[in-house]
Amino acid sequence: MPLPFIPLIVAGAAAASAAVAGKKGYDSYQNMKETKELAESLESKYKRAYRNFETKRDETNTTFEEYGRLKLEILDGAMKDFVDHFKQIKHVNFNGEAVTDKFVANSEIEKFILNVEKQVVKAGQVMTAGIASLAGGGLAAMGAVGATTTFAAASTGTLITTLSGIAAQNATLAFLGGGSLAAGGLGVAGGTLVLGGIALAPALAIGSLIFASSTEKKLQEMYAKKAEVNTEVQKLKSAAEVMAQITATTKSMQELAQSTQKLLIANVNKMADIINLKGIDFRNYNTEEQIIIHINYKLAVIIRDILNTTILDEKGKLLPNLQSVITAEKQKISSIKEA
Repeated sequence: MPLPFIPLIVAGAAAASAAVAGKKGYDSYQNMKETKELAESLESKYKRAYRNFETKRDETNTTFEEYGRLKLEILDGAMKDFVDHFKQIKHVNFNGEAVTDKFVANSEIEKFILNVEKQVVKAGQVMTAGIASLAGGGLAAMGAVGATTTFAAASTGTLITTLSGIAAQNATLAFLGGGSLAAGGLGVAGGTLVLGGIALAPALAIGSLIFASSTEKKLQEMYAKKAEVNTEVQKLKSAAEVMAQITATTKSMQELAQSTQKLLIANVNKMADIINLKGIDFRNYNTEEQIIIHINYKLAVIIRDILNTTILDEKGKLLPNLQSVITAEKQKISSIKEA
């Protein structure tokens, strides 16, 4: 009789069904495990790149602030002393071959002193108010943008307000002082930071892709996400390199400004001694003394040019050929030292 075989068939079907269910359960577990491991690996990789990027960003911001502070200190210190002493001297004439090999018109000297004096006054106002008054990225803007640009823009208002405005309008400066990508601190850049032509999206929420019940489809989605994460990691690395380049260039400018400042201070002291000994009539100075006055003028021009050099353009990009500017100014300083 066939009836006794029915329970065996049912039992076999049940066993097969259980085996299939077990296989699906195992596959689901494996998919979930692989999805989780992949997500954690990608998140770790992204966070490392992101932390490095933020470190470079903080270094860049700090360097800009230090250079901005130095600019103000030079203008309110060495350049102010230069202007105060140089303005006392009457009948200045740098046309003699013994003094200079380049003709310098008196009108050019007067214009230079007038422009520098305006910058000195503006810088003095900030120093009087205190460096802390340059909130909102203003100090970093002073370091990143040439003094001519900042002081010209401040002609109808205070320098503090002008610098804060520059910091808010420049994409890179806005980001440097505006918080993290994760917090949406991109200033005028909105949802994306464009740094050196590199578009960085807000921080990736990779962890959100780990679901309680991961399926094969979710695992495939995670592998698709891997390519996106790798792309963003490479962008962060490239952006960090841009930041490092900006920082290195700014430090080179800062070092150049510091060394020239020391040289100017030493020569202003010599100029002060000449004034005390010989009075304020340039015609009464001997050739060596006239050369010292001319060296003071040349050093002040060099510092003016250094402080007026812009590092970031309006779009926040590092200006090209800055290294050639640094080299040219160093050559000028070397020629003065040799003289």
